Amino acid sequence: MRSKEYYVTLTGGKINIGDFLITYRCEKLLNHLRPDRDLIKINSWENLEENLELINNSKGIIIYGGPGYQPQMYPKIYKIVDDLEKIKVPIIPLGLGWYGYPGDEITLENYKFSKKTFNFLKDHVEKKGINLSCRDYYTRKMLKNNGLKNVKMTGCPVWYDLESLGKEVESLKNIKKVVYTPAQDKTFKDQSIEVMKILRKKFPKAEIYCSFHRGLGIKNHYTKDWEVENTKKIASAAKNLNIIPIDTAFDLEKIKFYDECDLHVGYRVHGHIYFLSKRKPSILLHEDGRGKGVSEALNILGIDAFKRNILSKTIEKSNDFLFRVMKKFNFIILPDDKALKILDRYLDEEIENGFIRFKGVGKIIDENYEEMSNFIKKLP
Repeated sequence: MRSKEYYVTLTGGKINIGDFLITYRCEKLLNHLRPDRDLIKINSWENLEENLELINNSKGIIIYGGPGYQPQMYPKIYKIVDDLEKIKVPIIPLGLGWYGYPGDEITLENYKFSKKTFNFLKDHVEKKGINLSCRDYYTRKMLKNNGLKNVKMTGCPVWYDLESLGKEVESLKNIKKVVYTPAQDKTFKDQSIEVMKILRKKFPKAEIYCSFHRGLGIKNHYTKDWEVENTKKIASAAKNLNIIPIDTAFDLEKIKFYDECDLHVGYRVHGHIYFLSKRKPSILLHEDGRGKGVSEALNILGIDAFKRNILSKTIEKSNDFLFRVMKKFNFIILPDDKALKILDRYLDEEIENGFIRFKGVGKIIDENYEEMSNFIKKLP
């Protein structure tokens, strides 16, 4: 017999430290705002058939963060159960985002849910009286474009470090330690190395860490051969620049050192958000629409690392199958050399003015926290 009523929570942590961070921050928020509920965690990719009794005796299923609003959200990303009528409790997305690729207005216009995903969100979330909580305005617009009305912009759960609420990003003059997160997509390997050269030039005396959120050079169930080789090559280049490569996959303890660092620059969205949540400056290079959504929502300058293959614009609008083939073989985007020039200038400006451009980020996070807080407090 349980002493408290409970939620069943679906978590996505496999290898990427960002997914583990989402789970950690979601649990902190729920424990803080809903101490009347216990949390029972289940892997989000599992079929829930064997847990139906547990689920239907709960107050609801909460889906934790991440880019879960994908065209094949159900049943590819979240299997849930084959017959959704067996679920008798609300299904509650908490701060989910889209996975727009490459992530511009054309992507937004053509981002369509499968019939099963739309019916899942319409009939088993929206019609149950639950708002579709989302983490940025790109996601909000996409949901609206797909015919969903009960949408709530709550921000990403990782924005909210409870100990940092009410604080602001302080000016930064003396940079001793920098965290750099390279791109995951091998399309950006050479660009990732060039970014490290810029950082070493701008901060010649600083300790710089090259942090690999999905692991470094180790083959396992969750990594492909090209990922192993890609991370090895970037790590080798880092060492040649006197930059310290670190494997930060699987375990949140591995990124505790972030708290001792002054600045983040890089491609990993949750490295970026972690620093901002701690009221430290961070500069994000966008691999795709996930990063663009965060930058727009927090009203800070992000840098598009990509440019489109010109042909892909026409193909995306006219031939979905061919677009997916081009995507599979990495023919959609190219690294944009302008990104390096923008980053170089951006760093010069911020080093000169003490990163004053980040003043106000704390207030935006705090005001969005009120929206997230209200959302969670109203849950069943």
